Amino acid sequence: MRLNEITKSLAITMWDSSWLRRRYPGGGFESFDTALDELVERGYNAVRIDAFPHMIANAPDGTNSECFLDPTGATHQKYGFAQWGSPWTVYVHPKRDIVEFIKKCEQRNVYVLLSTWLKPTIEPRNEWLDGPQDLVRVWDETLTFLAKNNCLNSIIGVDVQNEFPYGGCNLWLFNQMERLNRDTATQTALEQKTEFYRNYFNTVIKNLREKWPDMPISSSNSDTFRDIDRNMDYSNFDWLDIHVWAQWEQMEKFSLVHEAYKSIGAFGDPDKLYTYEGNIYTPGLKRIPGDIHFEKFNQQIQENWFKNRGHFEEWLEEQIAFVAQTGKKYGIPYGCTEGWGSIIWAEHPMLSWDMIKDAGMMAARLGNKYGYAFNCQSNFCEPQFISLWRDVEYHREITKIIKG
Repeated sequence: MRLNEITKSLAITMWDSSWLRRRYPGGGFESFDTALDELVERGYNAVRIDAFPHMIANAPDGTNSECFLDPTGATHQKYGFAQWGSPWTVYVHPKRDIVEFIKKCEQRNVYVLLSTWLKPTIEPRNEWLDGPQDLVRVWDETLTFLAKNNCLNSIIGVDVQNEFPYGGCNLWLFNQMERLNRDTATQTALEQKTEFYRNYFNTVIKNLREKWPDMPISSSNSDTFRDIDRNMDYSNFDWLDIHVWAQWEQMEKFSLVHEAYKSIGAFGDPDKLYTYEGNIYTPGLKRIPGDIHFEKFNQQIQENWFKNRGHFEEWLEEQIAFVAQTGKKYGIPYGCTEGWGSIIWAEHPMLSWDMIKDAGMMAARLGNKYGYAFNCQSNFCEPQFISLWRDVEYHREITKIIKG
């Protein structure tokens, strides 16, 4: 079954790169059997994963690798010790593990949506992509590899790049966007930039669809994308996956949470684990842990959420209604694979999951109301977020609502 053929809503969760990079003891994905059994136990029937197409496919010179050394903090996105990806340097085996993972999903009737963040390893293949044709090539070679290994039965679609048009680790695209950003002083320049990224993704989707006409193909994006291009043409997309976080509304309306989110988000950066009072060469230097105010920040964020819960529900409904309106306009399935309460959070003794849980439940009901074909609990619904993951009854309740 493909995403454009589903008749019942999917309860989906984003396992990003964690499914591959956290395979060590205690990482949450040491055993695919255990992780997937727990997923099914909680009522989920679909996952979106990073397929690492740039690592499964051949390098531009035609060489191929089975194993990569994956250093932590290799990108500007440093998520910290309890979040996505791996906090440690590990070896990864993309080709071997994706075959095992997908076949175990098929055994459990769990659908798989393929995506990519194009994360680098010690071999920076993300830097070797040169234009849309290279993104098409690596996806084509990846799907060919999966087809040869009889792994396409559970694949419901291909998300060619997570959250366009921001580029992320697609260095060529990122550099092109940055070059255009320097020239956006005039409306004409902004129009040129908009035309550029529209053409880029339409080219990727169109050319990949020509090679795989039976595979639904799209590209996910963040709701903040509307601030850049409010008239995006989705006629070339096979579905809409628009990621929405109420965190932006909290920060927009309530200035007191700015410092809190900034601190929690920065804690994942090794350079921000400590701050210092005084000159580093003076004897009286004080080293201050980056999480020293987490208890206060957590209280601010939680109190703000529940005090203004009605406002946030109205805001979320407005976003979800927009997604539904857009999906219906183009006659394609729509939903969300990551989003809702906060884009940044962590498994930490001083941080509560109450807001994340409440926002997820709120969005599940609203998604059901507006006909979401697939929906998630949050972007933290993974085994390594222990306190959230182990609340089995909560997950069963929310997946029941999502699946209608």
